[in-house]
Amino acid sequence: MKLIKDIVPKGVINIISGAGSKSGQYMLEHKGFRKLAFTGSTEVGYSVAKAAAEKLIPATLELGGKSANIFFPDCDFDMAIDGLQLGILFNQGQVCCAGSRVFVHEDIYDRFVEAAVEQFNKVKVGNPLDPDTQMGSQVNDKQVEKIQSCVDIAVQDGAKIACGGRVFDEGELSKGAFYRPTLLVNVDNSMKAAREEIFGPVAVIIKFKTEEEVIAMANDSDFGLGGAVWTRDINRAIRVSRAIETGRMWVNTYNAIPAGAPFGGYKTSGVGRETHKVILEHYTQMKNILINLKEEPSGFYPKK
Repeated sequence: MKLIKDIVPKGVINIISGAGSKSGQYMLEHKGFRKLAFTGSTEVGYSVAKAAAEKLIPATLELGGKSANIFFPDCDFDMAIDGLQLGILFNQGQVCCAGSRVFVHEDIYDRFVEAAVEQFNKVKVGNPLDPDTQMGSQVNDKQVEKIQSCVDIAVQDGAKIACGGRVFDEGELSKGAFYRPTLLVNVDNSMKAAREEIFGPVAVIIKFKTEEEVIAMANDSDFGLGGAVWTRDINRAIRVSRAIETGRMWVNTYNAIPAGAPFGGYKTSGVGRETHKVILEHYTQMKNILINLKEEPSGFYPKK
């Protein structure tokens, strides 16, 4: 705000700091707002939507996700392993559109898991001020506890930890909220770990046989924010991208978020689209002024 204080007119943007439970709730209850916008969890998103509905004002919501990252046998394998990491390790997995459900075709499943585990174990976790660091810490210890709880429940449900699955408990990293890059296998799409947002560097890997099967599994979710398909068949790429119920699908990349490309979700992942001019429609009202240029009565009520 200090950088743009002389560019944006006073009053256009106001910063209100404080906890969401206090400052945020005060804003939801305030009668002075004409539109609400929220980025965060689906749980809180419901309360924002209800507050807007009670005031009969619009709301745009960018909420949670459990996005599908889909790998077909004809994908470029090196790019695919890189795309797996981009999807779940970027920002320590604390990304609403993270590729946390990894669907791998049975023809490349074993090779894929082996290569993925090898690469995940090589990821340099540490101080983000160090140029060699590839992944930093989670936002706080409370989030680490949530991640660990999700992993523990997954194991209880029958999943197997292929790599990671715990905090760094030795050396300097034990002093912070650092969690190991984690892959879970033997996962069924109905498991809690495959359905609820973990918001950490944890991905579940699920095997599939056919295009129709993976589309069905990808759509079997309460969320629909992001997703990707990895293939060198452009027809398959477009076909799968169109079939999956999600606001954005990447093809042979992940977490590329260019300005001007609309971003937002289906289902409980939100309402509205951001980073595109269409967002302006949510902040404006359309007005129609109709002028009669005729110079005689309508004739609908003739004189008697």
